[in-house]
Amino acid sequence: MLFLLVAACSSDDEPIFQDDALELPPFETMMADFDAFTDNAGSGKYEVSFLDKAPKSNWNLARVVIGTWNVTLFTTLAVPITSFRTAFLHDPERIGEDSWQWMYTVDGFGGEYTARLTGELVEDVIVWEMYVSRSGIEAFGEFLWFTGESASDGSSGHWILNQGPDRQNAMLRIDWVREMEEVGTIRYTWVREFADDQSADPYRNSYLEYGLIEGDYDAYFDAHVYEANLQDFVDVRIEWNRDLYFGRIQAPHFYEDMEWRCWDGTGEDVLCE
Repeated sequence: MLFLLVAACSSDDEPIFQDDALELPPFETMMADFDAFTDNAGSGKYEVSFLDKAPKSNWNLARVVIGTWNVTLFTTLAVPITSFRTAFLHDPERIGEDSWQWMYTVDGFGGEYTARLTGELVEDVIVWEMYVSRSGIEAFGEFLWFTGESASDGSSGHWILNQGPDRQNAMLRIDWVREMEEVGTIRYTWVREFADDQSADPYRNSYLEYGLIEGDYDAYFDAHVYEANLQDFVDVRIEWNRDLYFGRIQAPHFYEDMEWRCWDGTGEDVLCE
């Protein structure tokens, strides 16, 4: 008892917290599995080209819906997402009582970036902050590119990504829930209030949700997106098999009914069973 009391009162001792660094949330909490809807030969699909398919093919419609979000994540937010992924290759250092820092450089995208990711345990929540700067051409100083919170047991959390160094406003929120060793649910919500011309962003509150389910179709995407041609929000449900790549889509605004449309493992239209 005397030893514990002295340890607790001494300012020279380490805080009462495990010596191991905070565990980073899995990279999959920021990037869902889009492989079933890309032309990636390594994704497991048969080696056929989907680019010359009819625009109204069922798989291609699903690809267009998912591709819009995929492009946003891989282009607009490529730097912060790549910076987060690179953190897993580096060891952190302790910078405070319950806080750690990962600091490293990231090459690519036409320049060198310095990333500084911090994590601090606040009661039962870990608060994350990613600061990024760029040197060389089109350099910019360090700024807060994204923040996040995760439960200390790694079961759930969220990220908020800002638009960029010139427009440091929140653009995308990512909410995630972890089930065992996999991310069971991840939702991307477009939260930007104003477009680049400062007009109200019509896409605000659009979202794409990815999740795992039981059955032959073991994964899904729910999309609630603003359709510019209709000037209104539309809903799309996509379900598919992660191993064999067959799937189905329900898109009332496109097909004008609530029926499912299906495709096989090569992306060919088939009748739904």
